[in-house]
Amino acid sequence: MALAPRPSRLPSIAALDLLACVVRRGGYAAAALDRGVSAGAVRARLRGLEMRLGVALFRAHARGVVPTEAALALAQGLEAPFATLRGLGAHPPLDALPGFDAAVRRGGFAAAGADLGLSPGALAAQVRAVERWQDRALFRRGPRGVTPLPEAQALQAAIAPALARLARALEGVAGATVRIAALPAVAQLWLAPRLPALRAAFPGVSLSITAMEHPPPGKTAPQDLALFLLDRGGTLLARDALVPVCAPAVAAQVRDAADLATLPRLADSTWADDWRIWARAAGTRVGAPATVHSLYALAVGDALAGEGVLIGHRALLAAHLRAGRLVAPVGPVLPLPAGLRLLRQRPLRRGSLAALVAEWLVASAKEEGEWYSLPGSNGGPPDPQSGALTN
Repeated sequence: MALAPRPSRLPSIAALDLLACVVRRGGYAAAALDRGVSAGAVRARLRGLEMRLGVALFRAHARGVVPTEAALALAQGLEAPFATLRGLGAHPPLDALPGFDAAVRRGGFAAAGADLGLSPGALAAQVRAVERWQDRALFRRGPRGVTPLPEAQALQAAIAPALARLARALEGVAGATVRIAALPAVAQLWLAPRLPALRAAFPGVSLSITAMEHPPPGKTAPQDLALFLLDRGGTLLARDALVPVCAPAVAAQVRDAADLATLPRLADSTWADDWRIWARAAGTRVGAPATVHSLYALAVGDALAGEGVLIGHRALLAAHLRAGRLVAPVGPVLPLPAGLRLLRQRPLRRGSLAALVAEWLVASAKEEGEWYSLPGSNGGPPDPQSGALTN
């Protein structure tokens, strides 16, 4: 049976359902009465949804609240998919449906959990909630994993279009902008590869990235966050170190540090002195770089293409090194006092969009293994006390 394509990552579907209820019933109090909860609980849940989407959904009014144009448009787009979901059975476990959908598409809990950022156990709990709703087993459990039953595939085929319509309804919601300043090399090599996942995690948020050579000047700057190689401040995302790196084919020509003098050496103008610094620590002489680019990303591109050996900044090249696109043929790995740090430009209100994006960036750095060490380095995870967003 052909399965529907994977929908965009959604915010809490139960919160979206509550939004539709508030718009339909005309306020928090009426929706609270409808759902058997307090008006304060409704308000808190929808405030969280506003933060997640990056848009105001309700305005204060003398008699309560009134929905914004964005809320009205979104609620209208939610009507059809919610009608579809409720047509499959009373009281569907709305927030468990994306997990069930992913489990059927991926044929297992571990792969589905990885898609949604959930542990296999958490994903399995969502599937069990759907099975209780349907009052039957939907997966065959075995020692080698799970297999969706035909009933699961049929249910997923009915649910998937509704999830896709929910995602389309959210596309029209105009979100707030989170502004990030970053060193050009950081913006190109560390941040840019993460932007698709970041936008998927926050579908209502617009991201503005400004490349700058130095952090913005204080709290008056328009940026909310900043990513720079610094020796103090903010949250440490990755330790930095210097080490020669090159494509595997070029590495085959390098037996020891002296061989580097015979190969084209790459650098960029900002860090043109890196070769000298590293060579002094290595106790060798390699001479000045043969090619100096104006942007570090261009030098990295040359190294990937096999055009020479780059004096590499480990914090920016971790993904290439981990994937084997670049290798470090010789040491030593020279630790640097500066590391990749995330700065907040002003106090971030807890739960604000900028704060949520900052938390996502920190989690992304940890999950994607930026703390790993090359042989001979003294890298490792950052001090757990440095996890708070402070300047």
